[in-house]
Amino acid sequence: MTQEEGRCIALEIHRGNRGAVANLVAAYKDRLFTYAFHMLGGSDDALDVTQEAFVKAYETLSGKYDSERCRTLEIRPWLYRIVRNLALNRLRSRKRMTGAVERMKDDLQEQAFVPQNDQARAIRKALERLGRESRELIILRFIEQYTYADIAAVTGSSESALRGKVYRALRRLRKIMEDDPSGL
Repeated sequence: MTQEEGRCIALEIHRGNRGAVANLVAAYKDRLFTYAFHMLGGSDDALDVTQEAFVKAYETLSGKYDSERCRTLEIRPWLYRIVRNLALNRLRSRKRMTGAVERMKDDLQEQAFVPQNDQARAIRKALERLGRESRELIILRFIEQYTYADIAAVTGSSESALRGKVYRALRRLRKIMEDDPSGL
């Protein structure tokens, strides 16, 4: 979906067109779910966050933003930012719960749709060992194929700072993979 199409959908949602909501969900649900899944490490949390993001987007577009704001909204990075904030909130609350790390690992192992070849498993394990920020940057840049400008819109960092952070994150990922190629 182009940015112009996204703005049109945002404006239609603002005007009360329920069909536009379905179009928005259809266009972004899979990508947002994948992003949330990689951030949270589990499909249940990712599904909850994705659904909550669409509810927040609808509430904001239909009631909080005026038509001019909807006309100029860059919908894709805006949606990713909503998912990012909800996922970070979920991670913070998860830290307060005991045993959350074990549940997350169990949930990851039970996912049938996660690629199961050796290389994919090793990369997934290496990504799990990265810090949250590094993992997020790798996912946005190389899995979601965001430009640095798009990542800056999602994270609030400058493009120049992101270039250095992505480079360092890749170096850490490469080191993890070299130290333990099997990912175990």
